[in-house]
Amino acid sequence: MIPTDWKYLYKIARGGSPHTTNMLYTPMVNPEETVMCLIYDETHEYQKDNSELTKDLVDFFFEREVKYLETFQSYKWAPKLLDIDYVSRTIFTEFYPNTINRILLTPDRNLDLEYPNWKNQIFSTLKDIDQAGYYKMALYPHCFFFDKHSQLKTIDFYSCVEKDNCLIPRSKLEGLIGGDSTGRFDNATIDGNVDFEIFFKTTLQTHLAQRWPDNPFPDFYKRLYD
Repeated sequence: MIPTDWKYLYKIARGGSPHTTNMLYTPMVNPEETVMCLIYDETHEYQKDNSELTKDLVDFFFEREVKYLETFQSYKWAPKLLDIDYVSRTIFTEFYPNTINRILLTPDRNLDLEYPNWKNQIFSTLKDIDQAGYYKMALYPHCFFFDKHSQLKTIDFYSCVEKDNCLIPRSKLEGLIGGDSTGRFDNATIDGNVDFEIFFKTTLQTHLAQRWPDNPFPDFYKRLYD
């Protein structure tokens, strides 16, 4: 059971208001903001606006979260996996509150000044994932945080896909497809399957432009694939 003094984790939306971080799990952090709990529960109040969530969908992505968190544990950009409760579908990882989202949308903070190598760290992460034979779709500013040693770490491993097994039936994913992402899924859907190679490369080339300052991802794409 999660202690009562743990709080929900929200990202900061443009304009400064809090917003849920994702459409699959409920993130909570301890009072010290050193541990994050990922609760994969489609009935949780944090997900009250996601009426399309089903147990099958959440189970599918819980299993992926566990699988790829474990796969990448040896990498310095993977948060340390602390515990897994398979009955309640709950995962505990290390965490630090210094997300790129928080830095970008907090007045008087400057990402380039505080972490001048942030682009290199993100590219190194993408390169490691690519060379290991995977893609990772979740690349928004709230999906990255810096630890106390200024090491960049990434979250949302449910979004990883194996390069050699990158076709997933769209029927498995419909409850996850929000209105603003329908076009990307349509573009990557072939014969009823979502081709996540197409999806990932579209994400790098065009989708992240409005979410990152001085968007580095098209350059990352060229460095990885050209």
